[in-house]
Amino acid sequence: MKRRVAVLALLAAALFAPLARADGDPASDYLLTYQVFYPYYSNTPKASLDQLKATVAEANKRGYTIRVAVITSPYDLGTVSALWEKPQPYARFLSLELAFAYKNRLLVVSPKGYGYVEKTQPAPSKLALVRTVPIGKGTDGLLLTADRAVRLLAASSGVKLRLELQLGHDRDRDRRRRGSAARGRDRAPAPPAAAAAPVQRA
Repeated sequence: MKRRVAVLALLAAALFAPLARADGDPASDYLLTYQVFYPYYSNTPKASLDQLKATVAEANKRGYTIRVAVITSPYDLGTVSALWEKPQPYARFLSLELAFAYKNRLLVVSPKGYGYVEKTQPAPSKLALVRTVPIGKGTDGLLLTADRAVRLLAASSGVKLRLELQLGHDRDRDRRRRGSAARGRDRAPAPPAAAAAPVQRA
């Protein structure tokens, strides 16, 4: 009987340990399957998120293996929120959490700065490189910052990615400009004023 209880306890621990780890640090679970972790609980700007996902997917497809965690608040860190103001130590922690399944490049972007590791180890020169990219404001700004940082890192390794996707507000702005130009072309020029008939004197 005692042996059966012990076996059941071991099985329960094996089943629930991954769940506990996922609750402890959401990104460590999400990045096992996906290439980008982002604040899914908020109104994430779709255009910026799509751009980042496309950039990271292209980088991986072209041999520049990388995963990205966009952290917007301590809530994103789960039970390791003590690392909120320490993006580099958090990047190392996250890389170790992922190490059994993923050991390549890992970029963390947050309002507090950047974290970057390669094969679970710090890469000071690459971290200094991404720190040249200013951190954007808000969720939209962080997503765009991450996109630019990935492009910069890839370029430093000789991988030039495609041009940035055009964001929604840029498309709207360009559409307005084209509309204004078209309306200008459609307006027919006003006919010149008729010359006054000469006055005949008797």
